Amino acid sequence: QVPYSIMADAGTSNLLPEDKPRSDDRVGQVQREVDEVSGIMKDNVQALVQQSNHLNDLNTKTEDLLSEAKNFKKTSTALKNQLWWQDMRIQLIIGSVVGVIVLIIIVKIASAFSSDEEETYN
Repeated sequence: QVPYSIMADAGTSNLLPEDKPRSDDRVGQVQREVDEVSGIMKDNVQALVQQSNHLNDLNTKTEDLLSEAKNFKKTSTALKNQLWWQDMRIQLIIGSVVGVIVLIIIVKIASAFSSDEEETYN
């Protein structure tokens, strides 16, 4: 005996043996489409997770770079100030040496003039 399916047609029921295979084909087709969509969704979820991980890595690298930039600025500012003071000390030392040399020259010239004046009075 052939398995029958019941098909409602305007209130009457007819038994059609050919409906059974078509129904199975349709269910199989729908199942394949569901499986395909499910696979696509799983791939999308995996891609989202990977993108999330990449974004987290980028965020961490950005925070590290910002921290390093702040440390660089702090260190470079301290170095700039240190070099400025070192330059000022060198300029003060050179200025002092030049000043002492000029003072010695002035004293020598002044003493030479005063000895010449004493000789002219004597």
